[in-house]
Amino acid sequence: MTPRNLKIFTQCGQQGFSLVEIMVGMAIALISTLIVMQVFATFEGQKRTTTGGADAQTNGAIALFTIERDLRMAGYGFNSANALGCKVNRAFNGASLTPLTLDPVLISNAASGDVITITVSNKTGWSIPATITTDHPPTATNFFLNSTLGMTSGDLVIAFEPNKDCTLLEITDIPSGTTQIHHQSTSPWNPPDGQNIFPQPDGYRSGASLINLGTIENRAYKLDANLNLVFAEYDSLTNASTDQPIAPDIVNLQAQYGFDTRAGAQADARIDAWGDELIDADGSGIIGDNGDITRIFAVRFAVLARNGIKEKPLPDGSCNITVAAPSWSGGTFSMSHVADWQCYRYKIFETVVPLRNMIWKQ
Repeated sequence: MTPRNLKIFTQCGQQGFSLVEIMVGMAIALISTLIVMQVFATFEGQKRTTTGGADAQTNGAIALFTIERDLRMAGYGFNSANALGCKVNRAFNGASLTPLTLDPVLISNAASGDVITITVSNKTGWSIPATITTDHPPTATNFFLNSTLGMTSGDLVIAFEPNKDCTLLEITDIPSGTTQIHHQSTSPWNPPDGQNIFPQPDGYRSGASLINLGTIENRAYKLDANLNLVFAEYDSLTNASTDQPIAPDIVNLQAQYGFDTRAGAQADARIDAWGDELIDADGSGIIGDNGDITRIFAVRFAVLARNGIKEKPLPDGSCNITVAAPSWSGGTFSMSHVADWQCYRYKIFETVVPLRNMIWKQ
C-alpha cells in the first residue's frame, strides 16, 4: 500500500459521531419528545373538555325539552277549575290507596333536587263535567246524570262536590237509552259498597259533578343515585309506576311555581310571585286550597348537566371548579350528593313554561 492510499484509508476510518455528539443529539431528541408530549397532553385535555361539554349540552337539552313538553300539557282534561286541589279518595283491588291531589303540577323537594310531577287526562274527546241529578249514597253503584256524552266503559271519573273530598271511580257500564253510569265492583277501582272512599254519611248530593278523565297520566321527573334524570310514569290501568332513565349526568333539578296573586279584576294570569312551594296566593289564609292551585300559571325550572369526564386536578391534587346557579334558586346548587363535584365542568339550562291549560281556564 502506497503512502497516498494509506492516508485516504486513515481519513475514511475516522468518519462518524463522537460520544459527545451522540449525547447532545439524545438530549435534543428527549427535549423535543417532552415538548411534543406536553403539547399532546394539553391538546388531549382540551379535546376531552370540549367533547364532554358537548355531551353535557346534549343531555341538558334533552332534559330541558322533555320536562318542558310535559309541563305544557299539565292539567289537560281537568275540565272543572273548581275541583283543582281536591283530595281524591281511591282504592284498588279493595285496598285503600294514598289519596291523590288533583294538581296539574306538583313540585316536591328531594336530596338531589326537586321532583316535578305532572298530571293530565289522556281523554281525547274533551267534554264538560256531567251533573249528578239524583242523590248518590255511599253504597250506590250507579250515578244518574244530566248527560253521558263522551263517557265510555273503562273511563275513570272523579265525583266532586264543594267542601267534600273527591272520589275516583271506573265506569263499568252505560245502560243504553239512559243517562246513568254504573260503577260496580267488577272493576278493581270500585270497592264493594264504596268502601271508605265516598263522603260519609250522605255521599254526593244532586247538583254535584262527575269529571271524566279517561285514564290518568301521572309523570314525575326526578334524579336517581347515579345522576340520571328519571322519567317515572304511572299506569292507572295497573296502579303501577315504572322508572326509565332518559338523560345521564344530570346533577340537579330546581323548579318554582309562578303565581298571580292579584285580587279581583286585576288577576289576569300574569305572574307576580314565585315560590318553591305552594303559597296562600288567593289570600284565603289556607295554603294549597283551590284558590291557590288555580292561580298557578307557569313553572320555571333549571337543569344542571355535568361533563362526565374529570378535569385534571391542580398540583396539590385539589379541584376548584364552581357552579353558579340562577339567582332565583338561591344562587347555589346543593352538590353534597356528588363525589368530587369540583373536578367536573357543568352547563346550566333554564326556562319558564306557561301552563296553557291553566291559562285557558281563565
